[in-house]
Amino acid sequence: MLRFEVSSDRPLYSQLVDRLRRDIEGKAPGERIESETQLTKRFGVSRFTVTRAIEILVDEGLINRRQGLGSFVAAPTLKRAPSYLLSFTEAIAAAGRSSSHRLLSFGPGPWRESLPYPAEEPLVGLDRLRLVDGAPTAIHRSVIALSVAQRIGLTTGLAALPNFSLYRLFDEAGLYAARGAESLRARAATGEEAKLLRLPKGEAPVVMWVRRQTRSSDGTLLDVVDAVYDARRYAYEAEIRRDREPASPSHPRTTGKNDNASKPDSRYDFGPRLGPWDDDDGERG
Repeated sequence: MLRFEVSSDRPLYSQLVDRLRRDIEGKAPGERIESETQLTKRFGVSRFTVTRAIEILVDEGLINRRQGLGSFVAAPTLKRAPSYLLSFTEAIAAAGRSSSHRLLSFGPGPWRESLPYPAEEPLVGLDRLRLVDGAPTAIHRSVIALSVAQRIGLTTGLAALPNFSLYRLFDEAGLYAARGAESLRARAATGEEAKLLRLPKGEAPVVMWVRRQTRSSDGTLLDVVDAVYDARRYAYEAEIRRDREPASPSHPRTTGKNDNASKPDSRYDFGPRLGPWDDDDGERG
């Protein structure tokens, strides 16, 4: 039986967290960890101490709890810098994980006032359930101008292919996705979203809604996508800066060519962080 220093200034649960972090480093994602009863006996601490330590590791995204099954090592969190535009497929591949999707619908899309398209513009709607390692992760509802969809050769059969990537199709048609703008907010999940993403039952599930508009290098609007993520798996970190010398009427602040260029601390990756991917009841691919 391993025991801790009771005389230490650090609480027992904090010491246990350190021990469990080291254990987790040697385990693979999805591997089961010992039960709370087993950990209580192994470390000679109270059930409360073990429960508190597990809660901290869950909050840190290192452990997933599955009701009735136990606790498991979570997959690493995925990160990307907000200044670099990646498709979902590219971001998941860069993290060494497997992405796939299920086509939910494809066809003429209705115009909405919130869309940056003229009311008379014919539109195409492309709705997909995005999966990581077989687990439902996001719902992407894309709206594309019919003229752009025709230019890239987008069809139902193509969109249904397991390895389909909309950004790759843009690139192959010479419409490189050069820049985008995103907005995000948290909101309650709809019944359909909760079902597709396998959100916990008996709770009021919250999702993170993200809208992105993507344009090509010549300014062509390529698509508008409304993406919905399980809020437990979506976090956003951003660098913010303050001018060293506030502007004044007598000494206005001059703006240099690169004043708006972000120079984040190299120790951090800013932007969306996705994961872990394991669902309590999720599919496995």
